Amino acid sequence: MGVGSVALAWLLQQEQAKANPKAVGLIQPHNDLRPRDPHFTPRANAMISLFQHGGPAHMDLTDPKPELTRQNGVDYTGDIQFSFVNEASKKLFGSPWKFAPRGECGTELSELLPHTSEVVDDICLIRSMHTGANGHEVSIRYFHGGIPGVVGRPTLGSWLVYALGSETQNLPAYMVLSDPSGLPVDGVSNWSNGFMPALFQGTVLRPKEPRILNLDAPAHLRGTFQQQNLELLNSLNQRYLEEHPRESELEARIASYELAARMQTAAAEA
Repeated sequence: MGVGSVALAWLLQQEQAKANPKAVGLIQPHNDLRPRDPHFTPRANAMISLFQHGGPAHMDLTDPKPELTRQNGVDYTGDIQFSFVNEASKKLFGSPWKFAPRGECGTELSELLPHTSEVVDDICLIRSMHTGANGHEVSIRYFHGGIPGVVGRPTLGSWLVYALGSETQNLPAYMVLSDPSGLPVDGVSNWSNGFMPALFQGTVLRPKEPRILNLDAPAHLRGTFQQQNLELLNSLNQRYLEEHPRESELEARIASYELAARMQTAAAEA
């Protein structure tokens, strides 16, 4: 999704609220990026969400399974749902890594996390979460959309922007830092706005140039030529607006160029 589309979506929502003052109370909480107070006073001012697709197993890092280690190599007698039939095996495999209590809290961490062990007292480690989803694809959809195996619902970032808004109106509120090696399973669906307005869709910040797609005009359209085109388009829009003064959507389209320009400058500086 280009920055211009984000700008236009934002402005159309603002104009919609202005055009129907009686519904402002209903529209604003759901269709703008203004900062909003949460239901409860937060202790944290910011959060970084790292989604590691195909990362190391939790039982090798932060969640020791002593019984599994004791049963290493033993055939499991219960029912098993295999993800990969050709590699199916009933033999249990315990973690080969050693765990030890770390910090004053005594949380057991793997020897693979020496640096995490130094700050373990400042970490809230949740081990009670579980799911019936089996496999990367289904689990990814569960994590981002809240329902196992379902694609196309609003994702975590979309809900956060919907609920809390954004501190700046010059940049997309929902930014995605993608992996240089490629997109995860389901691609852009992982930051989809789903059934919510496009305003809440994630904008990808790429690991190489161009960082944001469609941020700048093509080289042959920049400079005087681009300015002349924009002036002509603005003139035609203004003329049409004078003939149709109640077209608030058109006013928003005209203003979107100004907002898109602010986004171009802010994104380049950021």
